Amino acid sequence: MNKYVALLAKVHLHPLFWLLSGLAVVTAHFKQLLILFSIVFIHELGHAIAAQWFSWRVKRILLLPFGGVAEMDEYGNRPFREELVVTLAGPAQHVWLVGGAFLLWKYDILSFAYWQLFFHYNVAIVALNLLPVWPLDGGKLLFLLLTRLLPFSRAHRQTIIYSCAVLFVVIVGIFFFAPKQLDLWLIVVFLLFSLWKEWKHHPYIIMRFLLERYYGKKGQYAKWRPLTVEETETVWNVLDKFYRGQKHSIIVGKQAKDRAILDENELLHAVFADKQPNIPVGRLLYG
Repeated sequence: MNKYVALLAKVHLHPLFWLLSGLAVVTAHFKQLLILFSIVFIHELGHAIAAQWFSWRVKRILLLPFGGVAEMDEYGNRPFREELVVTLAGPAQHVWLVGGAFLLWKYDILSFAYWQLFFHYNVAIVALNLLPVWPLDGGKLLFLLLTRLLPFSRAHRQTIIYSCAVLFVVIVGIFFFAPKQLDLWLIVVFLLFSLWKEWKHHPYIIMRFLLERYYGKKGQYAKWRPLTVEETETVWNVLDKFYRGQKHSIIVGKQAKDRAILDENELLHAVFADKQPNIPVGRLLYG
């Protein structure tokens, strides 16, 4: 089976979709929901196809009425350009969607009312997805930017904190300007749950990042960055300072004097082979 066609088997519908589908049937808005679902489906398929192009491991494509999540098994060890392309591949689909719908209207295949509705839905989905809130596309772009400036672990934590701050502003806005919009509150609940789950899974995400680094392909680093640490720091604390896409050498110092240089693989080996994440890094010097 073609690997792109196989992506269709990974499409799943979130329970919220069925809830809003029921509401759409009751309120006679099923056609509008179908248009919205089609836009969301193509948006997420854009992410998944781009990921498949780069041979990423796509776990599933989860669709909601207002958006979706293409879940990958990649944790910050892919080249920055790849992650940027995969993240932008979703929003990019709206360009040809709007252009195609415009042509259909121009040639009287689509009514003006449906063209307007299609255009407004596309704008709304793009605007929502570009909010800097994880796991929206804007949140993923924020995370990508922060990983260029901060260690991977800290960038992940900061992304969640910034996302919560932005979402708080959104909640205040909804409370004052659209308190009766049920769909907006459902979106907020979904995002709050996603952020809580992401925060809870932070240790596992960092572990996956380091595992990929330990077992993954070597020699794909764009930059070399030495890390100066004290010999009393634990191995895990030093690993918490690792940047994505950068190779590290560990300069172990004592009283401002360099003692020795360790390769990052020695620390990774201490964690994943020797199961000693909490030993002082200085002990790796003495065997």
